[in-house]
Amino acid sequence: MTKMSSLTVVGSGIRFMSHLTIEAKAVIEAADKILYLVNDPAMRAWLLARHPEAESLEKAYYDYPKRASAYQAMTRTILQALECGRHICVVLEGHPGVFARPALEAVIQARLAGHTAVMLPGISADAYLFSELQIDPGSAGCQSYEATDFLIHRRAFDGCSHLLLWQVSMIGILTRHDAHDHRRGTQLLVERLGEVYPDSHAVTLFEGSQYPHIASRIEKCPLKNLANAGISGMTTLYIPPARKPPTDMRMLQQLGIMEVHAKTDV
Repeated sequence: MTKMSSLTVVGSGIRFMSHLTIEAKAVIEAADKILYLVNDPAMRAWLLARHPEAESLEKAYYDYPKRASAYQAMTRTILQALECGRHICVVLEGHPGVFARPALEAVIQARLAGHTAVMLPGISADAYLFSELQIDPGSAGCQSYEATDFLIHRRAFDGCSHLLLWQVSMIGILTRHDAHDHRRGTQLLVERLGEVYPDSHAVTLFEGSQYPHIASRIEKCPLKNLANAGISGMTTLYIPPARKPPTDMRMLQQLGIMEVHAKTDV
């Protein structure tokens, strides 16, 4: 690979153009070659209008039935593009490093090979969710897990904090996300969450809108009904705190903030 090559990975956000930063837009327009993987046809059309030779990473993805192999193929495709000795820009939806291992791995490997490689932040599903649901993750703390990982590793979680679960439509699915019945995996998730939350605890299914004139999907349901809820590849599950956390009175004394806590209930 040529030392003069450079790589910039950018995120297009979720809402068309509204989430694309000025910096990311400038990088896209100045790039010699564009590689992209976006679901939004409007964003795809916008990229192709500026770079008619832009190359989709879908082929690398669909050539392999298992997602792990597909991700490795996408990383290889990105690294191979660096052999041309030009500036390569990779465009991914959301934040390019959040549930987007191929681009992150490409940045790491490109740097090891001596190339300049950077990743620019984008608006991901959690940032969108915090805004749409008016949630401050610092108010009670926030835990965030991929749903399959959450189950198979029996992740410890705190019912006093906010909880986000990603890729709930793909629980236990190692192949590409083709049509399948998600209910079995979701029911196992309900049972695990039921160890901490009551059956009636209201959870929220969130799907951020891709377009300004369309509202995001914000649907609440009792935890016990989650398995029968409409879950898609865009769904992020939000579980609010079930109770307030206990207070360590001894620690309050040691910190000298007992009086402040009594007035504000921090």
